[in-house]
Formats: sequence, structure tokens, C-alpha cells
Amino acid sequence: MMTIISCITVEHDITLVLLAGILCGFGSWVTSKLYRHGRNRSERQAISWHLLSAATAGVTIWCTHFVAMLGFRPPVPVNFDLALTFASLAIAVIGSAIGVMFAAMVRMRFAPAIGGAILGLAIAAMHYAGMIAYRVQGIVDWQEGYLITSVLLSVILSSIALYFGSKSDKWGEYQMAGALTVAIVCLHFIGMTAFRVAPLEISGDFVNPEAFKMLALTVAGTALLIVMCGLFSYAIENRARMESIVELTAARNAAENASRAKSEFLSILSHELRTPLTIVLGYAGILTKLKESHANKLRKTGEPIDLTTNLLGDQAELYGQKISFSANHLLTLINEILDYTSMELGDAKLDRSSFPIEELLAEVEDQFQVLAQEKSIKLLVECDDIIAFADRGRCLQILINLVGNALKFSKGQEITLRARREKTGFRIEVEDNGRGIPEEHLDLIFEAFKQLEDPDNRSEGGTGLGLAICKKLSIAHGGDISVQSAVGTGTTFTVSLPKSAIDTKARRPAKTLRVAG
Repeated sequence: MMTIISCITVEHDITLVLLAGILCGFGSWVTSKLYRHGRNRSERQAISWHLLSAATAGVTIWCTHFVAMLGFRPPVPVNFDLALTFASLAIAVIGSAIGVMFAAMVRMRFAPAIGGAILGLAIAAMHYAGMIAYRVQGIVDWQEGYLITSVLLSVILSSIALYFGSKSDKWGEYQMAGALTVAIVCLHFIGMTAFRVAPLEISGDFVNPEAFKMLALTVAGTALLIVMCGLFSYAIENRARMESIVELTAARNAAENASRAKSEFLSILSHELRTPLTIVLGYAGILTKLKESHANKLRKTGEPIDLTTNLLGDQAELYGQKISFSANHLLTLINEILDYTSMELGDAKLDRSSFPIEELLAEVEDQFQVLAQEKSIKLLVECDDIIAFADRGRCLQILINLVGNALKFSKGQEITLRARREKTGFRIEVEDNGRGIPEEHLDLIFEAFKQLEDPDNRSEGGTGLGLAICKKLSIAHGGDISVQSAVGTGTTFTVSLPKSAIDTKARRPAKTLRVAG
């Protein structure tokens, strides 16, 4: 240790040593800042930032070495091979780029450590390439112990530096800068301690060592300018990014407020529409039964039934039925809107209970049996032994939406309602062999108020909220809903529910296949 300190204090110009140390510390800090900044960017942006941090690291490493070399005062005349000197700069930059890119871009557990090792080897290669470019008139002797130690320390400390830089810890930036500074400084001065020169008789064209100080200051100033450019680029990009974040946050908050206001408005509107609609349905019911009520009244009094009045009653009954049908359809649409807005506002709550999935599927089958027969569609039900612990009403709502859509839009001959147990929980599938859905529309169908542009869809009506409600209800249960479809082959909707939606304490024998035609 004393030999290394002696090499620094006795054999070097201490002012240039301090200049090299300051340059190394500042450059390492900027390198750390750029490296960590690049790790938080998108892959395309990250490449340019990592290349900038590698260039900054390479320039920092080389200039630290070169300025310190210019401060070295051996007892012999010295000179530099310019070609090899600049080759050492290329080694520093390219080696740093390989190490940094490997550490940041490769997805494996020890990538930062391996990338750091590559960076450490680049530092060592740069240093000893620079030493080969260092021309002295004397006999050079290398002490292998110091040489090997310098390379090992460079590799280990550089690995530690990039490991610190890859951590999300707020101190990681300074830890990386410190470790990288120590790696560069240790490599250089331990390597210089390994370098020994025995003087020979002076001859040849050698530069006065005092002239090296001006050269060192020039190199240091150039390096500082390059490093400051890297820091300036980071500052500008970071400020622009922070301003963008503020603008995006404000826009997001405005959008959320607008969405909430819209949901509250729709919720209030739905409630307001239901009140007069209930009155319309009530009077439509009275109108529908007007003929029957009038006939019962005449029978009680024994009066003859007037045919004119009877005809008027038939007409009133027909009109009442039409009003009731349209009003019920409107009420369904309003209920869907109210249901969706309640979910958006976070007001929808699940009422969980235990129930057999088989009975739920049977209820859905019974509900759609008449419609399926009218359309000559065969309903198949397949079910494993599953006792669910979920909101039965909401699960029924999901299946009614899915099966109803399949009956209305699929144009198939067969619909299968299937429940299967899985390791992660269970799934319910609604599969048809109809015309299918184009692939480009699969990402849109779960969005609110979205309906495929199709004449059949428009003729069937609807709000476009059914699948959006299914999506929200599935997520509320801790699961999800997905779709697979091929045009001309059919469509399968899959509701996946987690283990928490199964009552594991209850068991029932399974009935696996039921058919309704």
C-alpha cells in the first residue's frame, strides 16, 4: 500500500493527479446518471442513452488515464505513440459500450455483473494499451503482482458499480459513481506501481516533461467539455420529460373528472328515465287487460257484451302489448347503462354465496330454450363438479349476455355452454360454430358503447355495454374474460375465475352433458 502511495506522491505531479481524480469522479457521476436514466426509457430510447453513457464513460476513463500519465515523472525522457494512444481511446469507448449495453439490455439475472466485468476489462485494456504507447528511453520491468491486482480490482469494482446502477435505490446513482471512480483510479495507479524503468543514456527526440502539463490541461478541458455535453443532454431531456409528465397528469386528471361526470350524469339520467317509464309500463298493463276487465264487469252485472266495445278492447290489448314490449326493451337499455355507470363509479358490490355451477348453467339453458328452438339452434351444456363461491346474480348476468349474443349474432347451429375446473380456479366457456369475428375487431368488443359495424348487429339493437359489463364483473371477481375467434369457424368466450371463487368445502356429483334442441 505504501508503495502505491509513494508512486502517486513521489513519481507524479500531484496537481495533475488531483485534476485526473476530479475529472474521474465527475465523469463517473455523469456516466451513472445517464446509465440509470437510460434504464427507465423505452427500448428504442434506451439504446441512444446507453451509447451516450458508454461514450461518457470511455472518455472519462481515457482522459483520467492520459492526464495522470502526463503527470508521471519517470527518471528518463518520455514520448507518446499517437496512433496507439488514440487506439486506447477507441478501446475505452467500444469496451464501455459493450459492457453498458450488456448490463442494461440483456435480460438475465447476473447481466449487470457480467456487463461490469466487461467494462472492467475495457478499463484494463485501455490502460495497458496506453502504456504500450508510452515511449521511454530505458529498460521497462513489470511487477506481475501489482499488474494482476490492478486488473482484478478493475473487474470486481466495475461489476459492483453496474450492479449498484441497476438498483432502483435512490443512492444507487452515487454508489455506482463511487465504485466506478475507485475502479478507474485503482487500475491506473496500481498499474503504474507495477511499471518500473531503469534509465539509459539519453538520445532521440523526446519532449520536455514540463510541456506535458499544458497538454494535460488541454485534454482535461476537452474531456470536461464532452462530459458536460452529456450532462446537459440529460438535463434538457429530463426537464422536457418532467414537463410532459405534468401535462399528461393534468390531462389524465381532466379525463378522469370528465369520465366521472359523464358516469354520474348517465346514472342520474337513468334513474330519472326509469320513473316515468314505470308509469308507462303500468298504464300499458292496464290497457292490455282493459278488454278482460270490461268483460268480467259485464258478466257480473248480467249485461250483454257490446261487440263494438269488444273490438275496441282487442285494439287496446294489441296497443298495450306493443307499448309494453317497447317499454321493457327501453327499460333493459336503461338498466344496462345504470349498471355500467355504477361499476365505473365503484358502486357495484358483489354478494358472494355458494352455489353449484351446474344449476347456474341449467338456468341459462332454460331461459334461452324457446329462443334457441325458434332459431333451430342446439344448446349443449357440459359441466364439471364445481361449487362456486361468487355473486350468483352477477355470474348469471355474464352468461345471459354471452349466450344472448351468441344466439343473436353468431348465425351458428350449435352453442356449447361449458364449465371446467383448472389448477388456478375454473373457467366457463360459451362456444358457437357460427361465422366468427374478424381478428381486427377482437380488441374492440369489450370496450363500452362499441358495436361491430354489421347490419345484423344494428337490427338487433343494444347499447354496446353487454361485453363491457361482463369484463368488469369478471375482473371484480378476481378473474377475466377473453375471446378466441376465427371467421367462418366460430367464437369462444372464456370467463376465467380464480381459486377464491370456488367453495372447496362442498362437493356434488357431476352431470357432464345435457342437450336442448
